[in-house]
Amino acid sequence: MYIKYNEYELFELFESEPITPSGKEAGQFIYSKKEDSRGIEIMLSFSVYEMKCNICLSAGAQVIFEATLEQVEYLHSDGKCLRIHQMKPNQDYLIHFMPSIFIKIGE
Repeated sequence: MYIKYNEYELFELFESEPITPSGKEAGQFIYSKKEDSRGIEIMLSFSVYEMKCNICLSAGAQVIFEATLEQVEYLHSDGKCLRIHQMKPNQDYLIHFMPSIFIKIGE
């Protein structure tokens, strides 16, 4: 099994290519986006084959929210929000990008 995602949806949300520390073939990706007006930064890293995902929301050097998710089934975007679906527990994490970056858990 592996995480299902669309790289074009992620490119659209983060407005940049991912960092691939071990090469694209290894299935490890790091995306980040900084909201300049308020200094909020979101970082998403995931391992496709390990089905793990890390989320970090920060303001400057201060971490606001950090989570490591296992058994992630898919990442899906509607253009304004990224849904990360975790199989066990059956839970969704929503990262909103508009009008500002914030995270909502469990919808």
